[in-house]
Amino acid sequence: RRAASHHRAAGDAAADDTAGDHPGHPGHPDRPVLPATREPGGPCVRGVCATGAGAPSDQELTRRLKEEYASGATSPASGDILYRRHHQATLSYARTCCRALHDAEDLASEAFIRTFQAVRAGGGPRGPWRPYLLTVVRHTALEWSEGERQILLTADFETWLQHAPMADPQWHVVAREDRQLLVRAFRRLPERWQTVLWHTLVEEEPPQRVASLLGISPSGVTSLAFRAREGLRESYLQSHLESAANDRCRHFSAMLGASVRRGGVRGHALARHLAECAFCAHAYKELLGLNAAMRTANPTANRTAAPSPH
Repeated sequence: RRAASHHRAAGDAAADDTAGDHPGHPGHPDRPVLPATREPGGPCVRGVCATGAGAPSDQELTRRLKEEYASGATSPASGDILYRRHHQATLSYARTCCRALHDAEDLASEAFIRTFQAVRAGGGPRGPWRPYLLTVVRHTALEWSEGERQILLTADFETWLQHAPMADPQWHVVAREDRQLLVRAFRRLPERWQTVLWHTLVEEEPPQRVASLLGISPSGVTSLAFRAREGLRESYLQSHLESAANDRCRHFSAMLGASVRRGGVRGHALARHLAECAFCAHAYKELLGLNAAMRTANPTANRTAAPSPH
């Protein structure tokens, strides 16, 4: 209830802020109105449910939201559904950045408002909303750290800020390139696979909770997650192969997948290349992580896979 009243009053409470002439400010006329959170027990908006069987995907809701904005709607139903679906997770992430709950509520609200603005301007999420929203939370917190609101952030977030730029420059470049490959591989996947991967692999939500979001059974979530991880691994390998710096890297890229499937067994030539090439070594590490996640997500695979040396 506190969050609901906070969101409804966001525009009025900020009317005296000196930054009110900025489009991102709550009092600005171009700023979207956040849907008001509703009490538990009312999961549907105008006959459309946020989760469960028959619930529209984030991508479909985004399409409807753009149409509603184009028609001049000021409180689009699609935005309300998206807000219900992702508000709790967004607020939980914001709370890891902020010292106080009410500041985390501000941060989560800002993330939603910026995302709605991006959609109305023709941008925003192209698939699942959750990863996009959490990224906006982090970027907004980074902006806060550069101004007066720095005192609102947790000590852990400040520590991360202090040490993040200290990373080795070469490793930073490699990690950035690898993240780009992973993002490219992720975006190539069907939206349903993207959704189940994010909720099971990143947020580590139980199958029962993800089942209500996707409208399938918990066992169906486990099966879908396994197929999605396999698809992500293949897509990542393909992205790495396309971005390989030279013929030598392309040659060894074809061996990475086979090595990972054998539990990390490598020939001398591949081991030597990984010791010399940071780009391929980082890709190999990512593939091992994905493979471990796949084995964890699929009980059948655990019964047939070779025992781990660890």
